Amino acid sequence: MHDPRDAARSHLRAHTSDIHARLETLPVFEPILARRAGWGDYRRLLGAYHDFYTSAWQNLEVGYRELARVGPGVPPRQPLALLDEDLRSVGARARSVRPGAGASATPAQAVGWVWVAEGSALGGVVIDRALDSLFGARREGRRFFEPVSTSGLRWRAVCASIEILGNTKEALGSMTEGARDAFGCIERSLLNAKDDA
Repeated sequence: MHDPRDAARSHLRAHTSDIHARLETLPVFEPILARRAGWGDYRRLLGAYHDFYTSAWQNLEVGYRELARVGPGVPPRQPLALLDEDLRSVGARARSVRPGAGASATPAQAVGWVWVAEGSALGGVVIDRALDSLFGARREGRRFFEPVSTSGLRWRAVCASIEILGNTKEALGSMTEGARDAFGCIERSLLNAKDDA
């Protein structure tokens, strides 16, 4: 039995589990999670996340504004700055940032994008641990995946707002559509990952 305070998130998880499971098996993750990655493998992964956030940023901004409308404001992350710093630090060429032509998601769909991005940031802790085999104790070059002390508070605030916003079938359907679109965008970025050394 589901806790009614988790109804929207349970719905999102249930209706995105197929694409989420596919992401976890993509080849770009394998050498990193197996702890045998080289620098090219890592640059490919960073580049893929950079491509995702470049494509997603305007939808994410709309989603963060929508979350702030109903709950505690959660400031948008600044992933592109961290990714740029990490890419430079591991010898990748500068990547251009060409955000999309504008937010294509409705506010409710954009909340689904935020749910995916924030959940991905939490999952980054697994990648961060696996990167010890490449970096040792060094932190420079892996800030994007580095866990931060406020991650749990941030996630709970996002989830509380999602539950408020997802209280109608229509809103929940739109959030789910946005979440699936965001997962699809991440998947395309990861499948097209390149080493820009």
